Order: sequence, then C-alpha cells, then structure tokens
Amino acid sequence: MIAPFVFDREYEFPVSPETLWKTLDRTDQFPRWWRWLRAFDADGVTGLEEGARAHCVVRGPLPYSLRFTVAVERVVPGQLIETRVSGDIEGPARLELRGSGVDSAARLVWSVSVVDPALRATARAARPLMEWGHNWVVTRGVRAFRQHALARR
Repeated sequence: MIAPFVFDREYEFPVSPETLWKTLDRTDQFPRWWRWLRAFDADGVTGLEEGARAHCVVRGPLPYSLRFTVAVERVVPGQLIETRVSGDIEGPARLELRGSGVDSAARLVWSVSVVDPALRATARAARPLMEWGHNWVVTRGVRAFRQHALARR
C-alpha cells in the first residue's frame, strides 16, 4: 500500500475575508484563472454549495493528467469548504479561511491516495517527482489566483 499524499499549506492574501470568499465562490471562473485545469465541469453550479460536484482534468508539468471529481460535502460561508475527491486520486480536501479587516489566510489541507494503477506504479518509483508536480500546480495556482482573481477586486 502506498502512503497517501498529504498536503497542508497556508497562503496569505491582501484582501478581506469577505472578498476572498466572494472570489473563491466564482467557480465558473476557475478555468480562466488556472491554465493547468484542462477541464472543469461543475454540473451547472456556479458557486460553492453543499452537494455540488465538479469533474476536473489537471495537467501539470509532468507527462500525465489527473482526472477526478470534487464533491462539496460541507460549506460554512466565509470560513470552510470540505470536499471529497474521487477518480485517479481520492481522499478528503479542506479549505479553511480566516482573517480580519483587510488581510486573509487560506489553509489548504488534503490527503489523497493514488487510485489509477499506472499512477500508483509511478508513485512507487517517483513519489518526490509527483510531490514536486503537485507543488508546481499549487504554487502557480495561487499566483494566478492573485493575479487574475484578486487583482480585479
């Protein structure tokens, strides 16, 4: 059995918690902000709400794509989004927001296991490379979020 990939990172944003939440809630804009998000079908939902599902294809810097569905299980507006990821990878993911006044922080926590057999074999031999690929996607994702989403506040 391959150990899950566990990620726990916090990012700061120079906007109020309300602005951060309103921006994150614009899920219809995700494909415009993130070029590595090759497909995003949110079943007609354009916001963060319990029961929403998004079918995604992510292509990072490595020569493979991840296909997965994100199911929103719990939403506390302005504070928390809990999801369950299934597909090539699976496991829980959570985004916690906090802040006051003009500054906010977002903590992204997830623990996913690789389900796809070919990716599992790759994970056995190249786990550090796969972790690097994930960090590449997240780093560029946060940068693009800041540039495209928050710059238009």
